[in-house]
Amino acid sequence: MEKEITFDSLPAAVMKLSEKVDLIINLLGTNIEKREEIPKYLSTENALAYLKKTGFPMSKSKLYKLTSYGRIPFYKSGNTLLFIPEELDKWCESDIYADDEKHLNELIINKTQKMSHKNK
Repeated sequence: MEKEITFDSLPAAVMKLSEKVDLIINLLGTNIEKREEIPKYLSTENALAYLKKTGFPMSKSKLYKLTSYGRIPFYKSGNTLLFIPEELDKWCESDIYADDEKHLNELIINKTQKMSHKNK
């Protein structure tokens, strides 16, 4: 633990604090500059990596199935599938809400079934 700051030690303490703030600003600036840029369109491989980082890891075959059923937003350029990161984000959010709603509906159905069995 550092010693208590007095009136006499205040200038040195402010200088030390200023140096620490400068160091933090430099570190943050470096991290922001190094942040990888996300392209406007993602290839299948990049979309899989993006979904994995987002918390939705899946196999290539599952991604292909989702595209063939129109369950995930995508575009085609010739034989190449392309994905837009913002649309994938929205799809992930809607999938979370759909899972929550599905789970809630299952709970309601189970509770209703249990109650109807008790009444018999």
